[in-house]
Amino acid sequence: MRYVRMFLLQFQEIMVQRARSFVWFLLSLLNPLLLLIFWSGVYQQKHAFLSDWSISTVTSYYLLLIIASSLLIVHIEETVAIIDIREGGLVKHLTRPFSYFWLMFISELPWRIFQGGLGVFVFLLFSLLFKSYVQLTHDPVTLALSVLIIIFAYMISFIFKMILGLSAFWFTDFWGLQQLVEVTILSFAGFLMPLEFYPKLIEQIANALPFSYIIYYPIIAIQGKLPLPHLFQVLGIQLMWILVFAVIYKYLWRKGIEKFVGVGQ
Repeated sequence: MRYVRMFLLQFQEIMVQRARSFVWFLLSLLNPLLLLIFWSGVYQQKHAFLSDWSISTVTSYYLLLIIASSLLIVHIEETVAIIDIREGGLVKHLTRPFSYFWLMFISELPWRIFQGGLGVFVFLLFSLLFKSYVQLTHDPVTLALSVLIIIFAYMISFIFKMILGLSAFWFTDFWGLQQLVEVTILSFAGFLMPLEFYPKLIEQIANALPFSYIIYYPIIAIQGKLPLPHLFQVLGIQLMWILVFAVIYKYLWRKGIEKFVGVGQ
């Protein structure tokens, strides 16, 4: 129950800073809408033909991308690296009877729920205005598995960003590493376009990295573009990444705490 109370208290703080959160949501909104305008122009060409992607499925993809980027991309790494490790704020957490991992999880989750809720609102609004341009799966089994894929995607994103934050124990130039990671996620997670449109080699690289399982596969799963065996395959790969990242996180946390000195800057 104490974690529930902590969550509710954190959610109250989010509501106090809702204008700030709304600005961050606008950043997640702008890029997919601009790309959607580009693809609308592509499909206006008479000979435009891109596999089994119609204007409706592409539109649905980018509208779902608004939700996914707001809900599933965690931004906890700066708090961990700068405030807690570099400035020494971690000291107060080490003396508390709470797991640091779950404390950060609870502090980040309300932000994702609030911004993801704004994404859902935009999606529903567009669906009401342009029903023919939005296509989602109606199969209950696919929907249930897609929800599970979304949950696993969030866990991958969160644990990975926690690992990125812990890198500040060893790297003084955290911002450079973070920017490199952001560019990699932007390139291989499906933000620019569906991975199916990439050259085969780039698509294979993207599938070998964890980032496509945070954004791309949750989106196309809920669109109904994945057959049932492929849905279970995605879940298996996601579970593998969660376990791998969990082991890495525990190792880095143990080694980082051994060398941590809470003197601030």
